[in-house]
Amino acid sequence: MSAATASDLERYMLDLVNEERTSRGLNELVLDKVLNASADAHSLWMLDTNVFSHTGAGGTTPTERMTAEGFDLSGSWRTAENIAAQSERGEEGLFDDVYDLHIALMNSPGHRENILMPNLEVVGIGIQTGTYSYDSGTYYSVMVTQNFAMTGGNTTPDIIEPEGAPSTATPTERDSVGVLVGTATAENLVGTDQNDTITGSGGNDILWGDAGNDMAVYMNDMADYGLTIDSGSILIEDRSGGDGTDTLNSIERLQFDDSLFELGKFTNVSTLTDADMLAFCELYVAYFNRAPDSTGLLFWGSVLADGDLSMADIAREFYGQPETQALYGGSSSTGDFVEAVYSNILGRDPDAGGFGYWTGLLDSGSIERAEFILRMIDGAKADSGSPADAQYLETKAEIGAYFAVVNGLNNISIANDVMQTFDGTMASVEDAKDMIDDHAAMIDTAENSEFTISVTGLVEDALDWI
Repeated sequence: MSAATASDLERYMLDLVNEERTSRGLNELVLDKVLNASADAHSLWMLDTNVFSHTGAGGTTPTERMTAEGFDLSGSWRTAENIAAQSERGEEGLFDDVYDLHIALMNSPGHRENILMPNLEVVGIGIQTGTYSYDSGTYYSVMVTQNFAMTGGNTTPDIIEPEGAPSTATPTERDSVGVLVGTATAENLVGTDQNDTITGSGGNDILWGDAGNDMAVYMNDMADYGLTIDSGSILIEDRSGGDGTDTLNSIERLQFDDSLFELGKFTNVSTLTDADMLAFCELYVAYFNRAPDSTGLLFWGSVLADGDLSMADIAREFYGQPETQALYGGSSSTGDFVEAVYSNILGRDPDAGGFGYWTGLLDSGSIERAEFILRMIDGAKADSGSPADAQYLETKAEIGAYFAVVNGLNNISIANDVMQTFDGTMASVEDAKDMIDDHAAMIDTAENSEFTISVTGLVEDALDWI
């Protein structure tokens, strides 16, 4: 059996952990000498091998390393592990670095869950220092391993505390998760095969999540950032300059200072074709009579790309939205509804034949209103339709694509103004494009920044004829 007595830095981190737990009515954790030895050994191994991973020496898991040191997992038991690292920075000494790493762990949902797990009893903390190499260079770094456990077996307390009663929780092994914190310079940060939290900390970094549900952390509000999706790879720019411009690979979530963004729900849109994306823009302008907001457009585009819903299913979802009901008057007469759809989609009044045909189908219940709007879109683009109608709808869709896909804009007020500017004339198209260009230029600054998310390789020729 190996055993280790905690250092002052490790006891300081225990104090931080227990402050979090007791402030929420949870029991304090007790340092365990065997778990200390296990955690110390893994932190040293990561520094020696220049590897950041929950898979340790000889391919071992956290639980295997704990039991190999001699920790007694008997009866009802549970284990969990957190790992974290950063280069030494800030004030002289390492206590501020340990505090930084504790805050990073608490800001990560998976790591916070481990720290605040109610049934835990003991913990081992291993804090080791040494050189750690990044793509940008080698830095003196602080490496932390936290080994948590509860057990019905024997423990070896490093601090004498009354032992709690054995828990009756069902035996299980927690999924491992890790925290990786970079420096202020450019780096290539690679996560583990579990659920990782990676903080670039400035510089133009490359962040690799690998497997698992991984999160990149950014210091500023979401409005300060612009995202560009390019064939599955993501560029994220901090317009304030603090976080630089990072390249993201296999990152599913973004944690900003004010919000969490589920990036994984948007990225599959890059697999759509130009025709698919223009069809989506047509759907937006037909149902909402505005340019799409990029976040909504790319979310629904990814839903279509994933095969979760068909275009007809999404059209029904759109029809039930408050914007659509307000635009078309949810309880308006059939005639008023048909005239409003013609005006919005085709920019004209219905011809007598078309008016009678569609009102008859709607009044008889042969088609629903949501389906009618989609049928009008399809009819305008059909070979049997009017070229003028098709051109009018296509131009509105291109304006929408230029706003949302090319420029990645989300401002709903501007999206409405842009579409209301268009009246079918070339001059109005030019005015709409100028309005989009002016707003995109204005927000591409730290002072006026708005969150944007654009896609390269899709409808890049939108409005290129202007």
